[in-house]
Amino acid sequence: MRYFLSVFLIATGLLFGQQQPLKASVVVMEDSLITKAFTLKMEADKERYASYEFTIQLFYGNYEGAQRTLKSIARIAPDLQPDLSFETPNYKVQVGPFKKRSEAKSRLQELKQHYRGAFLLEPKMQH
Repeated sequence: MRYFLSVFLIATGLLFGQQQPLKASVVVMEDSLITKAFTLKMEADKERYASYEFTIQLFYGNYEGAQRTLKSIARIAPDLQPDLSFETPNYKVQVGPFKKRSEAKSRLQELKQHYRGAFLLEPKMQH
């Protein structure tokens, strides 16, 4: 009986006694190529974001209409710099660029009072 009592006490002491917590550490070894690739990716994203701009198209049609639009936009919104471009067989008049979508949409609402066909051009994502 003493034997069983001794075994019981030893087992209980081992099971419920104070135990030291395990200490572990992790070492992460990173290849320098990963760091370099990550840096290059961040630089490319900054360049792409810098060219991410909204424009508003006011007119698409013949040369005379484009000229009238250029003259009228100079009167209506002298702070905007219009851009005239040619896309066979029509001319386009656009204003911008706007960095923020909210600013572009606000200006679009103002311009729609004078140019019913005006619309917002989303930036093209370059891959």
